[in-house]
Parts: sequence; C-alpha cells; structure tokens
Amino acid sequence: RALQGVGASLMLGLAPKIIALTYREGERGLALGLFSTAFATGISVGAPLGGVITSYLGWPYIFFINIPIGAVGLLWGRRSLTVLKAQMIWNRRAFDFWGAAILAGSLGALLVALTRIRGTGADGLALGPLALAAGLFTLLIAVERRQEAPLLHGGLWRSWPFVVGSLAVVLTFAAVMGAFFLLPFFLEQVYGYSPQQAGLLLAALSVTNALVAPLGGYLADRWGNLLVLRLGTGLVLLGLGSLLLTQPQDTTLSLTGRLVLIGLGFGLFQAPNLSEILRDVAPSLIGLAASTNAVLKNLGALLGITATVTVFARFNLHQVCLGPGICLNISSFHHAFAVVALVGALSWLTNLLPRKQRS
Repeated sequence: RALQGVGASLMLGLAPKIIALTYREGERGLALGLFSTAFATGISVGAPLGGVITSYLGWPYIFFINIPIGAVGLLWGRRSLTVLKAQMIWNRRAFDFWGAAILAGSLGALLVALTRIRGTGADGLALGPLALAAGLFTLLIAVERRQEAPLLHGGLWRSWPFVVGSLAVVLTFAAVMGAFFLLPFFLEQVYGYSPQQAGLLLAALSVTNALVAPLGGYLADRWGNLLVLRLGTGLVLLGLGSLLLTQPQDTTLSLTGRLVLIGLGFGLFQAPNLSEILRDVAPSLIGLAASTNAVLKNLGALLGITATVTVFARFNLHQVCLGPGICLNISSFHHAFAVVALVGALSWLTNLLPRKQRS
C-alpha cells in the first residue's frame, strides 16, 4: 500500500507539470480544469466501486484492481503523451534525502496529533506528536538551507503569488472538506436520511465540482484567474454560510441547492488558483510547485476535518434523542458549520489579496 501511495503521489506532481509545459498561458486553465474533473471523478467513482469490490470479491482485490488500471494508463500514456525535455540534469547526490525524510516524519507526527485531537481532544498523547511535528519542521528549515536542491525551495516560498495561492489552497480545502466530512452525519441524524440517500445528496456537491471545474479553467483563460477564483471562493462562502440557516423542516431540494452552491464555487476555484500559482514559476520548479500544492490540499482537508469534529464533539455533549437515530443536535452541527464558514471567509479574504510579485 505504501508503494502504491508513492506512485500516486508522483503522478499528482507530474500531471500539472505536463499540462503547464504543454499548454501556453491562456490555454492552461481549461486543461487544468479537465485534470481537476478527472481527479474528482476518480475519487467519486472509486469509493462506491471499492465498496462493491469488497462486498463481492473481498478486500485484497482493492489492491489488485490498481494493476490493470495502472497497466492501461501506462500503455495509453506511452502512445499519447509527448516526451518532455528534462529541465535539470539528474544528480543523485543533490537529491534531498534528509529533507524528504524529515518532512515525512513531520507530516506523519502532525497526522497522528490531529487524529488524536479529533478522537479524544487535545490531551497529552496529542500534544506530544504535535510538539514533535513542530520540532521536526524547525529542523527541516535549518537542513534545507544547506541543500543544493531543497524540497522547501526558496525560489518558491519567496514568491508572493505562490505563498498566497498556497495559503488559499489550505484554507479552501479545510473549509470544504471539513464540511463534507460532517455532512453525512448531519443528513442522517437531523433529517433521518439513510446512508444511501445521504450519499446521493452529497453527490450533488461532488458532481457539480467535477462538471464545473473545466468551466472554471475556461473562464479563467478568458477573464483572468483572479476574477474566477474569487468568484469561486465567494460562492463557497455563501454555500457554507447557508448551512448555518438549516432547520429540521428543510426540504431535500433546499439542502441540495446548498450543496450545489458549494460544489459550484469549489469547481470554479481549483483550476484558476493552480494556474495562477504556476504562472511565474520557473520551468525547473513547476513539478515541485505542483507537488507542494497537492500536499497542501491534503493538509488543508485534514485540518478542516479535525477542526469541525473537535468543535462538534465539544458542543454535542448533551444531545437529546427522541429515539434511535432521531437526535435533536442541530445546534452542534451549526457550531461546526460556523467554523468552516469562518475558514471560508478567511479563504475569500486571502484571495482578495493582490498576487503580483513583490519587488
């Protein structure tokens, strides 16, 4: 499983790099939007497909199914992808092994800490890994200053557009994925939907995101990246804010409209933001920039989920249940939705900042 994860992570950085080097400015947005659609579609299809495979064939086939899919992708790629000239000469001595190891340790410790906080709160067993993550990251910064080709490359992090775009990624994914994680419980406990019905409702968000992502890239190519991504985060904020106004008597259509609004904004945001991040990055650093963007998406999602679950648990100590599965704890959900709406507001404000390179 770890090897499959390494392979998947390599592709996450390479695909945007291929797109950025193949398409010119003014064409790149649509291509990145289609990439976002393919990514979202794979996640949306993979989860239910995994359930079917597990039910009928058993869990080992979850790993086996990647073999034929990978083989088809490899053969297809050999025929359709153009070989790109290497931007740098490979030097194994310049490979940042220690930086990669320390970064992996820091992210791993952070993951353990956030998982612990999400489960039992900020106790001693959570603060220890959190302190370890902070210490390792501090060590990473010191080590990277002496590396020939560091993972935390100064050419990226000294770039104001890259920093703002990266912060926007963390905040936007924290807001959307934090809400998305809590929504199944919200729909089942407050409205009494079955897991299948809740899944169909959540598909409104995922499908809208997948369908709108190419449109976001297309519009960004014509109207500019900043206008479209600001519109997207504004719609995300409106959608998340509308969750605060939900009541137990709301109709399915009303709930679906809220989820569609979030998916619409999320789809409009992603391709223009990535295109803006990569716009002034040196060709030799595009792969590193895209890979960093992928890591920050996951980090943002993890932070958002941890925050919403922690807040929900804090205010859900005295819920009133009228019967099995019928719990009037909507106020606890509203507190959690208030957190993601606040993060969504910070994301929108961040995207209002200018992204021109500071001299």
